[in-house]
Amino acid sequence: MPKLVDHEERRAELLAASWRVVRERGVDRLTTRAIADEAGCSLSVLAHFLGGKDDILVAAQTAMYERIVARAWRLGGDLKGLAALRAALEAALPFDDERAADAHVNVAFAGAALSHPRLAASRRESHVGIRELLRVCMREARELDELGAGVVDEAVIDDFIILVEGSALLSLVDGWAEEGRAERLARIATAFVDRLR
Repeated sequence: MPKLVDHEERRAELLAASWRVVRERGVDRLTTRAIADEAGCSLSVLAHFLGGKDDILVAAQTAMYERIVARAWRLGGDLKGLAALRAALEAALPFDDERAADAHVNVAFAGAALSHPRLAASRRESHVGIRELLRVCMREARELDELGAGVVDEAVIDDFIILVEGSALLSLVDGWAEEGRAERLARIATAFVDRLR
């Protein structure tokens, strides 16, 4: 009797393998062979679940954004307004090894998007989704009367994305992923939210 395979689970395993290869080698040295070896599968299995290299890049980048958004929902739970915005920051900033690893993969994909039009388009699409989630937080904060005078939602959303992307880059380049990272990021996240009140 043939072995039953949970397609979503297998796809997730292959995407996780691609992230490990990106962290270890970078996007420019990512090969389907390296991913298959990391995942312990054949090239045909990899192609069946994820397609070719370009398809894998786009799927891996999209899945990374989805992973971060899912973490934000997990951390945010029933939170609304500025509390939900703070939880989203906590989900996206490289507070611990897991989030730092995700941030490093995100930085690698950002660099690769400069010369990869499909990847760039996928990143733009992911940003549209993230911006919409942040708009919900801002709308709730406004309804809860949590925002100070003169706060402009789109400017806050721009600053949020710049803070997250910049922190990811700093954690990779300047070793922010080391000692004191969590305390430093907690201070920054708190200051970011507090200035909106």
